[in-house]
Amino acid sequence: MSEQNTHKRPFNLLLFIGLIFVAVNLRAPITAVGPLVSSMKGELPFSNGVFGLLTTIPLIMFAVLSPFVRRISDALGAGKTLLAAVVAIFLGVIIRSFAGNAGLFAGTLLLGAGIAIGNVLVPGIIKACFPERIGLATGAFTISMTSFAAVSAAISYPISKLPDMGWRNSLVVWAVLALIGLFVWLPQRTLSIQQPSSATQTIESQPERSVWRTGIAWWLTVLMGAQSFLFYFFAAWLPTIAISKGLTPETAGYLAFAFQLTTIPAAFIIPAIAPRLKDQRGLISIVAVLYIASLCGLAFAKSTALLTVCVMLYGFSTGSCFNLCMLLISLRTKDASRATSLSGMVQSLGYGFGALGPILGGWLFDWTGNWNTAFVCVGILIVIIFFSGRQAGKNQTI
Repeated sequence: MSEQNTHKRPFNLLLFIGLIFVAVNLRAPITAVGPLVSSMKGELPFSNGVFGLLTTIPLIMFAVLSPFVRRISDALGAGKTLLAAVVAIFLGVIIRSFAGNAGLFAGTLLLGAGIAIGNVLVPGIIKACFPERIGLATGAFTISMTSFAAVSAAISYPISKLPDMGWRNSLVVWAVLALIGLFVWLPQRTLSIQQPSSATQTIESQPERSVWRTGIAWWLTVLMGAQSFLFYFFAAWLPTIAISKGLTPETAGYLAFAFQLTTIPAAFIIPAIAPRLKDQRGLISIVAVLYIASLCGLAFAKSTALLTVCVMLYGFSTGSCFNLCMLLISLRTKDASRATSLSGMVQSLGYGFGALGPILGGWLFDWTGNWNTAFVCVGILIVIIFFSGRQAGKNQTI
């Protein structure tokens, strides 16, 4: 595929499908870990904080690599860069399962690097190749990602209990998904989203202000950071929280599935509504209210039924907030290059803060013996989501 621009063009179905198959690999290898922690504890001599690293390491890679993704893409081309990312995920999943305790962390680091590249690059590809269908393309991308995150959370523990499986073989199942994604994306390896030379010359004669020096970018980064913290805290510890409330590991695994599953409707609703609004401030206010309601229920629920409802409401809230973050990267930028730059900034610092979620959650539980203090932190972050989202939701571009 030749260089892409933001002019009208026929809908590229093969590219669209390729992005979907890349997307299914950008969460499933991470969300598979949480339901297996109880099984891993019986074999590995680690504290809760160390187990939290298995979810946190990919987020650290997001923070470290995200600022450099645009440069790598400009040098290699978006198609080859994304292909390399899927290969890294494939190899990382295998190393995580079969290279011993050291490989458990080394493989997690490698797959985290691949996921980081995909996270940053896809919004830029959508901006360049689907400029008139940003809501559709972003929605399909996040639906695919969150759907398989939900499936991963639901079936990881049951798979580990099959004959001759165990938690290591349960984790390696997701290498198959990466292999499929690799072959589906292969025809797009020549994709480029660099601007045509004439556009580049115009930009060079009139240099644009760095996204790092714009207020809207920082507000969006804060929003992404708070959202990431809340999502990955619960992705890592929801099964453990459920078990502490008296649920069995099997039921806790299905509760994690419910959490991931209810992020999916948000991927339909938010991309359909948000681009049609004059701005997105009212929408983020509604999301913040839903967050608070779900947190109160999670903190005080005593029955399995009420806990399930609150978990599902929380999943919808975090799914809505994530989709808003992804959409705002495209809606607040003028072209694909700016979108990729903003995506790198937002996801670097945002996921860097989000990486504290699993670690801090495990540490607070080890320190206090309960989840109450962690829930207070979650409440503070919801307030931050409200204020930062109101700023990021203003109708302006950079």
